[in-house]
Formats: sequence, C-alpha cells, structure tokens
Amino acid sequence: MCMPTNKKPEASTLVSSVGDASSSSAAILANNAYNNSTRPTKDETKHIKAVTSTHSDHVRNSNYDLLWFLGPALICYALNTSIAPIYAIGIARIISTRLTLTLHYLFFDKDNYLNKLPQKQLEREGDDYLVGTVLHMYAQIPLQLLFPAMFFSDPSVIGISAKRALISHILLVEPLYYFAHRWLHIPENMKSMHGFHHLSISTLPSTSLVQNFNEHFVYIAVFGPAFFAPFVLYGEMHWTIIGAYLVLFDLTNAYGHMNIKYRHPIFTSKYSPFQYLFYTPEFHLGHHAFFRANYALFMPIWDHMFGSWREYKKTDTDKLLPADQQDFVFIGHNAGLAHFLTCPEWDVYAAYGPFRTFKYLPYSVEFMFCNLVGAFCRLVMSCYTCSRYMINDTLIGRVICICRTPIDYINPKRYSLVNKDIVKLIKSQNKKHGTKCFGLGNLNKMKQVNDGGQLISDMVKADPELKDKDIRVWTGDTMTAASVYHQLTELPGFDTLDSIFFVGANGKIGNAVCKHLLTTKPNLKIRIYSLSHTLDHPNVTYTSDLADLLNHKVVVLGKQLSPRKYAKALAPFRGASSKKQELTPYKCRLILDYTVPYIPIDLNGFKNIEHHQIAVLETSPSSNFLKGHFDIGFGLEQHQIYPCHAGCIINTLYDRKTDEVGEICVQDMMTMWKRGQELGLSNRPLKF
Repeated sequence: MCMPTNKKPEASTLVSSVGDASSSSAAILANNAYNNSTRPTKDETKHIKAVTSTHSDHVRNSNYDLLWFLGPALICYALNTSIAPIYAIGIARIISTRLTLTLHYLFFDKDNYLNKLPQKQLEREGDDYLVGTVLHMYAQIPLQLLFPAMFFSDPSVIGISAKRALISHILLVEPLYYFAHRWLHIPENMKSMHGFHHLSISTLPSTSLVQNFNEHFVYIAVFGPAFFAPFVLYGEMHWTIIGAYLVLFDLTNAYGHMNIKYRHPIFTSKYSPFQYLFYTPEFHLGHHAFFRANYALFMPIWDHMFGSWREYKKTDTDKLLPADQQDFVFIGHNAGLAHFLTCPEWDVYAAYGPFRTFKYLPYSVEFMFCNLVGAFCRLVMSCYTCSRYMINDTLIGRVICICRTPIDYINPKRYSLVNKDIVKLIKSQNKKHGTKCFGLGNLNKMKQVNDGGQLISDMVKADPELKDKDIRVWTGDTMTAASVYHQLTELPGFDTLDSIFFVGANGKIGNAVCKHLLTTKPNLKIRIYSLSHTLDHPNVTYTSDLADLLNHKVVVLGKQLSPRKYAKALAPFRGASSKKQELTPYKCRLILDYTVPYIPIDLNGFKNIEHHQIAVLETSPSSNFLKGHFDIGFGLEQHQIYPCHAGCIINTLYDRKTDEVGEICVQDMMTMWKRGQELGLSNRPLKF
C-alpha cells in the first residue's frame, strides 16, 4: 500500500551530543553529563589537546593476547613454581570485570540514550583493559620464587592477613596513590603515560583498568604494599588474600568509573564521615571532567586535606524521557553465533563493527548451536529487550528481539511459530507501553515466512485485542529499495554502463529497484540470476549460470547464496587476468551486496574485483534525528543504520497511518529518500 502524504514533523532546534566524547577538549565541554555549575571552563581544558594528541593514535596488536595469557603457565612449569594461584587470581579478575561490564550495560547504559558509548573509545579500551591483569600474572611469578611465604603460608593466617591487608591499604596505599596520581598529572607524565587513561571522558567500569603500559608498573609499586607490607612485618600472607584484594580493588575501582549518578546523604552530607571515607562515581567522574581535582583513590579525605576536592554533579539522566515511554519497536531476531558475540550484554567492546566470521565452522553446526540457545531462551523469556534510543528529541524507539534463530526461518514448519511470537510481542508491548508502531527486521518479513509482513498485518487486524488499537506494521523495505537505487545510480560512470547482473531481483526490494532503473535508465540491460521469470521487459534477461556475473562490470546481490555456490561458479576463472590491455576472460569489477548479514565472498584470484556492502545509511553528526544506541549489535559502525530500520523510524516520525507490508510501492521510494535526507541520512560512501 502506498503511503499518504503526511505533514512533516517539526524539526528539533537542539544540537546533538558529541558522538565520541573521548577525544578533545571541545568534547569535554559539550559532554551532556555536565551542568552549568560543574562544567569545566575552557581554561581548565586547554591542556587536554596536547595530551590527547599524544595518545589518540595508539594502536596495540591484540592478535597474540591468548599466547600472552598462556605464557605464565610455560614459565611456571620451567621454574617449578605453582601455576594455580596465578591463574586463579587472573581468571577471577577477568570474570569479575566482564560481569561488571555486563551488569553496568544492562542497568545503566542500555537505556541512557544521552550517554552513548563511542566506538573509538570502545576499540581503544577493548584492546587494553586486560593488559594490567595479565601483566600482574607475570609479576607474580618472581614474587612467588623470591617470597614463597607471601603466597603459601599456612591457611590459618588467611583471616588475620585479610585484616592486615585492609589496614595497609588505608594507611599506605591510599596516601601513596594520592601523591602518585598528582605526580602523574605533571604535564610531562600526562603526555608520556597518564593521558592515555584520560582519553576516556564518558567512562565505563573497565576504563579503570585502561592505562599506558609503563603506568602499570607505577601502580604495581603503589598497590603492592597492601600485602607486601604485612608480609615484611609478620612474615606471612596468603595468595587467596592477594587475589581477593585485587578482585575487590578492581570492583571498587570499576564502581568509581561507572557513569552513573548515586547520591545518598550518607555520602553527600557534610556531617557524614563517609563523605570523606568512601567515594561515589560522581567524585571520580569529576576527576575525568576537571583533570586537576579529585585525585584520591577511594577515600576523598585526601583531597579535602590538600585542597583538591571539587564538587561534580552528573545531570544527563535528569533529562531522559519517561522510562515507560515507547513509541516504536523494531522487532529483531538472532542472526547466528556472530550475532550473539556482538551483544553488548556479552561483550560491550564488540558492539560495533562487522560480524565475525567462522571460516572453519559449518553453518549447520553454528545454526544447531544457536537453535539450542534459542530453545533455552524461550523457556525463560518470550523476547529480549535491547537498547533504547530517542527520535527527534520527542519519541522513543527500541529494538526487541524474539527468541528465534536462523533455523526457525529455514524450516517451513516453524514459520507459524515465528509469526505467533511476533504478534505476541506486539500484543505485550501495546498492553505494557501503548506502543502502536512496529517494524519487522530482516527475516521477520521474509516472503516465505509471512508474505513480506502481510500475514502479520492480517493477524493483527484479526486479533480481538489488537484490531481496534490502531497498530501499524512496517517493513521499511521502501527505504532499503531507495537506498540501493541511489547507491547504484550514484556510482561513477553508471550512466555509461550497458548492463548489470542482479542476484535476488525477484525479491520485493530487487524487483522495485529494477522497475525504477528500467524507468529512469531506459538503455540499461539487466541480467537476472533466477529460474523464475517475474519481470517482463525487453531489457531484462534471465540466466541460471551464476558464473555469468563475470561478464558484467557491476553485480548486485540481493539474495544470500551459499558460499559454495560462488566458489563453484568462480573456480574455473580464479587467477585469470582482467587487465585492460589483455584479452580478458571477465569484465566484472564491482560486486555490490545489500544482503543482511553481509558475508564477504572469497575473491582470491580475482584481484580486480571488489566486494562492497551497500544499503547502509549514516546519520549526520549535526542532526537530532537519532540519539542513543540505535546502531549497536547490527554488525555496523557507529552512527550507521540499516535503511529498513531507518524507514520504520521515519514512518513513526511522520505518523504514517497505513501498514507498509507486501510489495513495495515504487513511487514511495523517492518520497522516503527525500525525507531521510532532510533528517540527515545518507548512504555510506563506498571506498574503492
């Protein structure tokens, strides 16, 4: 059904928050966590530029991290010292850190669309947050050899050793850290070491562990007295206390780097001793905001004593729209094992970037594993609620996934179960939040499953509870078709092309794109890979030979085929020449792929053919159209969005009253594209 012409929503006049709040003094001043009374002045942040420029290009090769982690085992074996304490402590610290990250995302970051996780920061911290833990594992080896009683005293000393370690921390570590921290803020030391940590302005719990490599040795010297001093005085200590101290230290340090507001009179009243004895996250966030204040570790008393304490208040959560507001839901599903691994609940550092590929894992094995996980999930939940984001400063959208995996979309016997889950989700979200606008993601709108969403629309209209609720169901495919069309027509030299090869032209997106191309480019010939003929046009021909794609300069992929099919079709031509000055066995130069998820084709031996993902939109940094985590877990970069998702959001914003299901209305493609451009959306540029 073609859409009616709706009135354009009133544009927002606010300026969007900075995407990567970790890279400049301007970002610090613009960061939405600050209010007028606690915002750093320009003079206070003028020194930041030199610090960030020193460290911002840091890149660490993480390809050998597993070998570094296993290294202590080999050394311990060679030196005949115990491996168990080293790995017990190391693994406990890693698990506690990952668990803290998961809980922090679930309860704080997921719904706080004003505190977006910047991709640049996540990539940097993801490479470095475990370096200190592994380094401490190596440092423990010589200590075990030199001072065995510090680790292997009789277990009866565990209780008293814990008390001694706590006292040593309060009397030695806290003051040592305060003065060492001030020393690290000397400009020369900031540039050489500590500035790397301060690249993160909007912090994560694990930001506490991200340090310059040399700085880790400073902290070994500062924190070591907590258990080394009692050992020197009493000649006894136990590795379980050292491990417990390090884990608790990591957790307490992570608490201070949580980007949350926690205020209680016991910590904020000037009459409460706890204001001086234990810190809050806002205390340490103030240090990251002001740089030259709030240096203390866990006890602010040292800043009060030496005049470096400064009040800081985080206010961004005060500006969030009501927690129960939910104007739009994009209904997703699991897309395989790689999709699980990009869930920020599992690994926040993998939230952005392309899906991982498992070259040696057969799809059948991967999908069976995902099927088992999906079956287990359905025992305890009907759906999974993902991130919340804001639309045009007034509306709230959210991604919610039904507990379905690829096998559910492969096996026709499960199609009805998928559709029932979708309608069940629509019913529950309408009842709970009054949500009326729903988008169908990827396989949830497959023609085989529900006729491109038409069956879902019919089921909603027939449901006694939903038929009078003004529910609207959209696929967003109109925007996808518009994106693909413009990506093609904007290619350099596209007007001079005589033909293109199209895989998936019989699908509704491919069909709409081809129809529009045949109208606007009357001389263009389209060769379609398919056994069924759905387009009747003199410029359209069909083939069942996939290798025919090599005879066309531009190839468009709109349907996922088995990698084996491509391998078989291309095998006879691998390594053949395609230089212009020679007789060339193939003309193909460019393969443009809008399938989701994007899976690279093996083009070894075809050095002049490039394979690119298309139909990915970018949001304008100056636009208020979208704020928050609308872009994580999709295999995309930050500020990117699939056009079907964006199309559904645009429908919500324009208050479209009709469903967008079934076949695509070609005349709507240009309307949707114009609306997207007005909202700051554009195709991601191709890099040839």
